[in-house]
Amino acid sequence: AVVSTQSTGEIRLHAKKYTELLKRPIPINCMSIGIWYTILDYMASIAIVTNAFVIAFTSDFIAQVLWKYNHEDTLAQYVSGHLSNYTGPNLDGSDGTETCMYWDYRDEHGEATVWWWKLKAVQFIFVVVFEHFVFTVVRCIDLLIPDVPEKLEALIHLEDSFAREMMKEVIEVDLEQLEDMRHRIEVKRKQRNKYA
Repeated sequence: AVVSTQSTGEIRLHAKKYTELLKRPIPINCMSIGIWYTILDYMASIAIVTNAFVIAFTSDFIAQVLWKYNHEDTLAQYVSGHLSNYTGPNLDGSDGTETCMYWDYRDEHGEATVWWWKLKAVQFIFVVVFEHFVFTVVRCIDLLIPDVPEKLEALIHLEDSFAREMMKEVIEVDLEQLEDMRHRIEVKRKQRNKYA
């Protein structure tokens, strides 16, 4: 009951704030989205590189492809080939040793195997190739698709030409009014000179 009352009161306060206290922003014409274009472009670039690292290092895709390449195009023994052995004392405290298998690429001494180094090298090569490929595709799409559609560009050009014509007319009218005003001033000056 208390939470419901509090939530209802909060909703009513927000409604009052949005309807009575806040004003609608004044719209302003802009030629572009300004700095936001650059910010979005950088964010897209960071996303491409991040996705390349996610694909390379969190999925088994590259490890499976490399395993198939090294083992005659088959995934037989893939899981057992990726399990490392750890031999240590029994966990229950009894005498003896216990062997535990875990998903990693380590030898008996805990050192990284050659397979691990090969896999990391291929993963980094994949990141570089993937991000270059995606950047190339994105830039090609940028070049092929115009930022402003042809119809809109034609309308903008037409509007600009109308605006120029209107300005010429305003300037001509202003010049005519200016000439008329100069003529009147000249007439008044002559009248003053007559009486002086």
